[in-house]
Amino acid sequence: MIHLWRTISLLSAVIGLARAWGINHAGQTGTNTKCERLSVSFCHGLRYNLTAMPNFMGHEDQLQAERGLATLMPLVHYNCSKHLRLFLCAVFAPVCSEHVAMQIPACKSLCLSVRRECEPALTSLTLPWPHMLDCDRFLDRGFTDSKNSFSFADLSGNTLCVQPPEETLSDAVPSVQQQWPTQEQIQPVQTSTGLQNHHQCPPHFVQTPDVQTVSRKISCAPRCGIDAYYRAEDKKFAERWMIGWAWLCFLSTLFTLLTFWVEPSRFRYPERPIVFLALCYNLLSVNYIVRGAIGTEILSCVSQLDGPSYVPVHDGLKSIPCTSWWIVKHYLSLASSTWWAILCGCWLLSARNEWSSEALHNIASYLHGVAWGLPLFATGGSLLSRQIVADELTGLCQIADESALWLEVLPHAILIFLGCILAAVAGGALIRVRRAIRSAGRSATKLERLMTRLGIFALLYALPALGSLTCILHESSTRPRWRTLALLAALDCRSAENCVPGPVYRAAGLEVALLRPFLSLVIGVTSGMWVWSGKTCRAWSKLLAAPTKPTRSIPTAQPLTQNVLRNFKADVNNLP
Repeated sequence: MIHLWRTISLLSAVIGLARAWGINHAGQTGTNTKCERLSVSFCHGLRYNLTAMPNFMGHEDQLQAERGLATLMPLVHYNCSKHLRLFLCAVFAPVCSEHVAMQIPACKSLCLSVRRECEPALTSLTLPWPHMLDCDRFLDRGFTDSKNSFSFADLSGNTLCVQPPEETLSDAVPSVQQQWPTQEQIQPVQTSTGLQNHHQCPPHFVQTPDVQTVSRKISCAPRCGIDAYYRAEDKKFAERWMIGWAWLCFLSTLFTLLTFWVEPSRFRYPERPIVFLALCYNLLSVNYIVRGAIGTEILSCVSQLDGPSYVPVHDGLKSIPCTSWWIVKHYLSLASSTWWAILCGCWLLSARNEWSSEALHNIASYLHGVAWGLPLFATGGSLLSRQIVADELTGLCQIADESALWLEVLPHAILIFLGCILAAVAGGALIRVRRAIRSAGRSATKLERLMTRLGIFALLYALPALGSLTCILHESSTRPRWRTLALLAALDCRSAENCVPGPVYRAAGLEVALLRPFLSLVIGVTSGMWVWSGKTCRAWSKLLAAPTKPTRSIPTAQPLTQNVLRNFKADVNNLP
């Protein structure tokens, strides 16, 4: 603080303490400015503790300034410029000193520096620079005096502005950036008169209380029935895409289950878990088909104070259809991954430890207990976290992006990698058996055919499953940042003239979002390849073939013939 006051005092001696000048063409006047204690939490730690209102954005008090800063938190979270915090504070909570009879605005050079560093990130997402932060509104740069975490420039002998420090002193800025508050800390809280006014969120969004906190802070969720993040044609295509693959998955797994019903002796252990794997994906496909039948509004929307919105984070339990659909989907997904690991374990016991089908059948009750019980506990734990949220594009309820790594990716990854390791060890054991058979001089054709089928089946399951987890990781890392920037663009559109609200740009990550349900359902389609064989055709042809009438002569023909031959031989022997 001492260096700051010395700098201000030195510059004020140059420009004169007796004069009070208008700030600039940013729209505010600094005559007879009265300093007040800085209460904007976002600007704490910048080595000044006095500000003055109104600021350069027209806010009359610091509470309004903090609300205005809340609309720019998406840009702050992107962390695109090390001077962004300094620039925003110079605009919304300008520096004030009792020694200088005016507010100190941001320099144009500071604005241009921030814009130069942040605009590439915004351009990659086809988002414009906020209209309210147009750099032409700020003053041109003069000279630099970098003795603090920020410096001032004397522009015309009577006006000061805040500019970024010299690069040699830029090491002071990262320590300040570590003190940046989170988005929840900067958002305005509920007052005694109720929630904040309805103009806090853009027109296509709805204010929702964050029930995780005691103060019930405000956040914005996409409004149901309106295109907030995605276009209407994208959402229609996503629905048709999911329903189409859901029906293919249903038909493929249904054929596997019916084949097991026609010829259950074909599916003995260690092959029996394939049936239960198909059962999981059959029920999962039914769950997707039900979503298409009941529609998005019934499943994924919940009523808020400003109208219906897609289920936001921490509100999933308030929507019974959303919670029920997610429980079924999450449970069946975990059960299928568990049966995959059990299938690979059974093949390992059979190939390496030489367990018979009867020995594996004796422990079937334990296998069922693990396969159906373990996902039940995992689903219950995820439900208690209250991290269920609805997606606008697909209309599906799923784990929030912030918790997807721990609640969805991690358990599935453990089961899938465990199954892959067991399958690899079982494959090595089968190779040794094949080598021993060949060394004994016997044919290993049937074993080689079995190994080929096992390898293809393992690849058709593991690759889509791992690809689905990769899509979840990609979305959880990029989609929150893209959504906050899209919300920033919607907020800026509200303040700009002749701007039509809505997704005027191409939705980011659309291909990955559509690839995720495809990879989840295509496993059920490919799991039916185990029954794609000649045995299945013969079993079904035997079932569907018309029954033939039995003839009475057939059972007695062979005994009569044998008796005739026997008597003929006896007669021949008795010949003289």
